[in-house]
Amino acid sequence: MNYEKEYQTFSEYLKKEDKDQSVLYALSLLEDKKMSIEALYKDIIAPALMFFKCDVEDEEICIWKEHLTTSIIRTILESVYPYIVKRKSGIEKINQKIVVLTPAFEYHEIGALMVSHFMLLQGFDASYIGANTPKTEILSALRAYQPDYIALSVTNPYNIVVTEQICSEIRRFFPNIKIILGGQAFKSQAALSSISYDYLLEDFDAIKKFADEVRP
Repeated sequence: MNYEKEYQTFSEYLKKEDKDQSVLYALSLLEDKKMSIEALYKDIIAPALMFFKCDVEDEEICIWKEHLTTSIIRTILESVYPYIVKRKSGIEKINQKIVVLTPAFEYHEIGALMVSHFMLLQGFDASYIGANTPKTEILSALRAYQPDYIALSVTNPYNIVVTEQICSEIRRFFPNIKIILGGQAFKSQAALSSISYDYLLEDFDAIKKFADEVRP
């Protein structure tokens, strides 16, 4: 379906930095059953983030404008969670655990949050454990949760080296845990050449395909 009208309406609220209307409008699309959660994330939220533009020349102002936009979207994602809980009871479970996070120095967490929600909607036991997660805490989390997969979301290409180091440590200490990568930083094949990983999931459709492949 084409959700151009809904996207434009949401974008206008977001551009005005109107948090109340942005949140209420996004939730109304779910409440009125005009969109599914997947469509809201894929056709409204993700493009709004990807095509964010700052019309001000002052870099400092643009930074906090981006932070404000991110804050609004995070509030929407948190408000959507009850809708996910309602749907989970009717979803065929995949009895496999996934830990989702962003590595150290990576503060862009919206993509990781959406991935964790989408994994839940596919039937995985998914847990989002945070942004800017140091290597020691990642290894500690893996030791505690003993997941089947770890999903690392990376937006900033400068964090490729850190991601490579983390993946090497995971391979060393937890060889049975499969590594999933995703995020804008991996759009270039060169970014992947030095990293040991098992799956690259570039969008929501890839996540669904992955779920279908591993579903018993």
